[in-house]
Amino acid sequence: MTEPGTRASKREAFIAEPRTAVFSTVDARGRSHAVPVWYLWKDGEFRVVTERGSQKHRNAARSGRAALTIVDGPRYVTAEGPVRVVDPLSYEERLVLHTHYRGAEAAASSTADGAHERMVLLVLVPERWLGMK
Repeated sequence: MTEPGTRASKREAFIAEPRTAVFSTVDARGRSHAVPVWYLWKDGEFRVVTERGSQKHRNAARSGRAALTIVDGPRYVTAEGPVRVVDPLSYEERLVLHTHYRGAEAAASSTADGAHERMVLLVLVPERWLGMK
């Protein structure tokens, strides 16, 4: 039997890698909205950058809840919990996320457009985990 600390360590390593995730919310009419996103796992929170006013932004702001699922072959992790909106998004927050996926040079180039000014940060704090525990 695997000890809980070992399982948590495996999960931490899995979610720390730059993978695409699916961010899921529910709209005002009860319909699910699930879209692929880049995320950053930092200080026990998932951080997702999105356009201000996007469907996921509006849903998260209205309901205060979301789920994020990361899949790699047969392995997956789903985290569900409260989500808060950080507005405005700083250039540095956007740069850190892009650096995680693209590396420093490409991230600096791709974030130099000032688009962070029309974006927000969605911060999901996991309350419940599914998949790798």
